[in-house]
Amino acid sequence: MALNGSALAEGVRGGIALSLAVILLAVLGLTPSLRWIPEVPLIVAAIAVPVSGYALTGYRAGRRAGRMAAGALAGAVAGGISGAVGGIAYVLFGKPLLNVLVGLLQGAIGGASRLIARGSSFCHQGDETTGLGSRKG
Repeated sequence: MALNGSALAEGVRGGIALSLAVILLAVLGLTPSLRWIPEVPLIVAAIAVPVSGYALTGYRAGRRAGRMAAGALAGAVAGGISGAVGGIAYVLFGKPLLNVLVGLLQGAIGGASRLIARGSSFCHQGDETTGLGSRKG
């Protein structure tokens, strides 16, 4: 199964955008002088931003390529990039180096699974068995 480079490019673009959000959340959540910031909104943002970002990245790539596999690849790439950046942020704040590997794997798996779990959202006057909309040319 050959996937074109647009899925990979979409994943890299989404991963870079999500990495900026991860860096901001890491600074706000891990800086000792910012402990006054309530933890619950940070946790909600740390969950909602990546999940919605992975889903949007995967959806865009899948619609553009016409294949759900392209969307899963883009989501996995975006998740891997942003997860690795999150792991590096933890290391910079004195946490163990293992966080980079865990962030990378967790992000890639989470990024791919967000799209697969939402695969039915691809259906729009299309083939219900593949989950992809028909392409009218």
